[in-house]
Amino acid sequence: MWIQLNDTLVPEAQAVVSVMDRGFLYGDGVFETMRAYQRQVFRLGDHLARLTASAAALKIRLPRTSSQIGDDIQRVLDRNVLDDAVVRVAVSRGRGRRGPGIEGADTPTYVLAADTLPDDLRRRQTTGIRLGLAGTRRVPPDALPAGAKHANYLNSILALEEAAQAGADEAVMLDANLHVTEYAPANIFIARHSRLYTPAPSIGILPGITRALVVDVARSAGLAVEESLFGMDALLGAEEVFVTNSVTGLCPVRSVDARAYPVPGPVTQQLIRLYCARVRADTGGTH
Repeated sequence: MWIQLNDTLVPEAQAVVSVMDRGFLYGDGVFETMRAYQRQVFRLGDHLARLTASAAALKIRLPRTSSQIGDDIQRVLDRNVLDDAVVRVAVSRGRGRRGPGIEGADTPTYVLAADTLPDDLRRRQTTGIRLGLAGTRRVPPDALPAGAKHANYLNSILALEEAAQAGADEAVMLDANLHVTEYAPANIFIARHSRLYTPAPSIGILPGITRALVVDVARSAGLAVEESLFGMDALLGAEEVFVTNSVTGLCPVRSVDARAYPVPGPVTQQLIRLYCARVRADTGGTH
């Protein structure tokens, strides 16, 4: 695999970052994960806008312009001969003085990589995933900027490990007031009486790009969508549940703890069709 490290395309074995890099020491960085269809990144502009906003929120200087990052992505996909792929751009604050202060850390580290799609992607999309309620709570938005996709992922890692130990695929995370927020890597939707509900941004969820698109296509199709606060009772009382992120698109949920759901339910099926149509329209692919 070939990876872009700063300004150079190198084999994976040569993509070496200093152990003194703040991304390694403190999780002091930002990233974006994207999906490429036939070597075209879906919603590239939206992803790069969020990367820019994330970096600004953490006061990290991006070393490349959005146009340059777009060119870099194409170069990495071409060099690795990857058509359908997962693309990840990561920027850390780089090296600085010892300790948490950011003074002197003015040369960011930039890494861009592409890889094949997850082996279990089709299975998850077809048979759905199992969610488990995690005791680990979502970090509140006044503790870390919720809109920033930052490299400190420990909160989600701990929640996911809880779920895995209980036999689930992913974790449902609640906030301190026991409202549903996200599943560890992305956003949650529930359907009831042909109406969609998804946690409101004010609760501190990541503003998912796929989430926003699903809200748009649902409303365009005449489905009511409500962004609100709700707890586990609403989740367990839903007729359908699905999750969204850039790699999986829409993925049905077949169970939350012991509660089972249809996979996929009629609303989820309709939205999958609409989402795939939008992907085809934007990328010219057959997905």
